[in-house]
Amino acid sequence: MENHPLLRSLANWPGRGPTQLAFGGRGFAIHLDWQMRTKQFCGEQEHLLDRYWDEVALETMQSLGQGAPDQRAFVIQPMYRSTFLDQLFETRDFLEPRFPSPPLIKCLFDREKKILLDAEFREKEAAFFEHLQKSESQRMGIETAGWSGKKRDVVPFVDRFCKGVAFQPHRNRWRKKIDNGLVFEVAVDLAGNPYCITPPLAFRIFHVNDPKYLFEMVGAVVLNRLVPGFVVYGRCNDASDYVLGIRAHIELFDVIAGSFGQAL
Repeated sequence: MENHPLLRSLANWPGRGPTQLAFGGRGFAIHLDWQMRTKQFCGEQEHLLDRYWDEVALETMQSLGQGAPDQRAFVIQPMYRSTFLDQLFETRDFLEPRFPSPPLIKCLFDREKKILLDAEFREKEAAFFEHLQKSESQRMGIETAGWSGKKRDVVPFVDRFCKGVAFQPHRNRWRKKIDNGLVFEVAVDLAGNPYCITPPLAFRIFHVNDPKYLFEMVGAVVLNRLVPGFVVYGRCNDASDYVLGIRAHIELFDVIAGSFGQAL
């Protein structure tokens, strides 16, 4: 087990439940709709999902996102290792050659396969969540003036949303310091394609006593393991989806920061 102040601090994260509740309290609800829709699909296995999501989130936070909980493989070993997930892994009996790394719960695997292989189901799901994105954008008063689709033009939106939650500009990034020594940092990811495919955001968490040891996240992949369903905010079809997604990413990151202490 590595000994870093960042790892010790992140071990105090209160978990998925309080985090997604606080995120929902800011007006964001698509992640909850995704979870409910997934539970409806799962039927008799629904009772396993909340604990599964909770345990995956804890391991993800404590391994700095550098692991695959479904494969029980970690670059950084979490201080908390889930015996529940270990048991699911040991008893998993639904591996298929085409899908060598499925989720630990079969109904989640079945849903992923159905989205991949059933075009009608895939299109129905996409339409359902596109409608939710449009409704949420309208309800939250999302404004798209100045949106071009280019990454460099994302900066004014990020600046506005970061300043709205008290992140301070710092060398082309935005920072918030917490009273336990953690620093939360937002940046625009300008690498690669100059046009946006998803909200082009990168996030870092580090401790002031060891600033080179980082928890780095790009986009929604790791955040989706902390709050299942968040990935929908990274799937964008037009300007309002992108601007909503940018705001959602920053607001969730701020919620996570607030779960560790007071801002300085």
